[in-house]
Amino acid sequence: MATFLDSLPWLAAVGLLGSLYYLWYRIFSYQGIPKSLAFANSDGSLFSRARSSLGSVFEVNTLLWAGYRDHSKKGRAYILPDIFTGHHVILPSEHLQWLLKQPENVLSQRESNNEFLAAKHTFLNCVAADDNEWKFVVNLIKTMTSQLNNQTEDAIDEIHAALDDLWGNDTKNWKQVDLFDVSLELVSRVVSRIFVGLPLCREPTYLASSTKFAKFILIEALLAQLTPKPLRPLLAPFLAHYDWIQFRRMDRCVNPVIRERTEKFGKMAEEKPDADQPNDLLSRLMKESFRRNDDPRRSQSQTTKLLAVLNWAAIQVQGITLENTLIDIAHSPQSAEIQHQLREEALIADSAEPSVRWTRVQVAKMLKLDSVLTESLRLWGFSHGVIKVVVAKEGVDLPTGEHIPYGAKVGVGSYGLHHDEEIYSGESPFTFDPFRFLNEKAEAQQSGTKFASTSGTYMAFSHGKYACVGRFFANHILKLLLSQITLRYDIKPDKSPRPQNPWFSYVSPPPIGYKISVRRREE
Repeated sequence: MATFLDSLPWLAAVGLLGSLYYLWYRIFSYQGIPKSLAFANSDGSLFSRARSSLGSVFEVNTLLWAGYRDHSKKGRAYILPDIFTGHHVILPSEHLQWLLKQPENVLSQRESNNEFLAAKHTFLNCVAADDNEWKFVVNLIKTMTSQLNNQTEDAIDEIHAALDDLWGNDTKNWKQVDLFDVSLELVSRVVSRIFVGLPLCREPTYLASSTKFAKFILIEALLAQLTPKPLRPLLAPFLAHYDWIQFRRMDRCVNPVIRERTEKFGKMAEEKPDADQPNDLLSRLMKESFRRNDDPRRSQSQTTKLLAVLNWAAIQVQGITLENTLIDIAHSPQSAEIQHQLREEALIADSAEPSVRWTRVQVAKMLKLDSVLTESLRLWGFSHGVIKVVVAKEGVDLPTGEHIPYGAKVGVGSYGLHHDEEIYSGESPFTFDPFRFLNEKAEAQQSGTKFASTSGTYMAFSHGKYACVGRFFANHILKLLLSQITLRYDIKPDKSPRPQNPWFSYVSPPPIGYKISVRRREE
């Protein structure tokens, strides 16, 4: 006992020195990046660098704009500090093609995504960090997207039912709703109708657990990244505890459905599918599990884990995108005119022949709807460009001349490009201009698919090989949602300035607790 007490001062000293070094590394140091590169929004002095690094907590947008204005626009690379995941080297946009052409064994975007989401400690440890599982999920999303036309009627039916339940049918009085909760639940019901079908898509416990699962995934990931690597395996389970609670609740809802389908259709072999066999995401996940000799009927199976992760990807992203768009419409000086224009466009689509009504091809013709969604996503998108991790042990030489070591992050940012008035003409690129994308070249107006596209100047879904694979799925579902909302409801214009989205690291959610006023339109 005495020996242990005698060693306490030494242990305390080691802990203090370790903590001081860790703070130095996170806040003051260059983290192995060449000192010839400047920090964003910094004059280069020690405390100026520290101020810039601390700005990565709540002022990332300020750093992104300052770096673009002071360096990227002048053809120079710069350091975007990040005390959570490590500093980034941001290249000017003219080097985007160089970045995209680098092989995966030199610069890896998958590894960057895994690090940002702390994938080895989140997502139930089931998919994001595993390349083979990820490829399966990507192919699955593509298949589900290609078959959306077969499920469009179900999606619209669920949108109508959900709007009736959540927004009501009062045609006389305005109803104020909490937009965050309503948007997530609305999207959750529609996505669940496509993923698992009736009646599970309307089961309150399943919907609540699906929506809440990974609600704080990005916060958990950032805290995990902030933790020293040796301690992450110890602390990560505590950070992910809430997600596991929600997953287990969801699993208890899904498991009886899996058992029922297995009892009725067997192992659902694709060679002889039953005519009544559901052709939804859950069935496809079950088939894959049986193919791998992994019984999906067991508790907390890989089937329900993948379903939970795919629910998160679809519900969170689309729910927040819908919320941002509705806030933009409500606060626009053109609010009433925007709703009128979208409603007229939706009426045309709604009156089409049954064989093409609300198909992906027909929805792609809705140019005004596409422009409104694209403009909102340009301002409030999730992706911040193309970011890759140096995975080559010897590092990599940048086209700007610097040598970047193994483990560092290199990329091209989107924030500056999305707010550059030379690229986005018309109203200030910092404000919502709903029909901005109708003013482009005529050939770009022939198909309203700008929202899901990617380019060197529009990277709301990133760009290149690892651009978000679910963007085409989101494109169709969000357009169905917004068109049905404008057909069935009025959104009360709000003349006050649009509240700005807060920033926490690279996460910029809609304003917390924002409420919108809606009223059912006369049939």
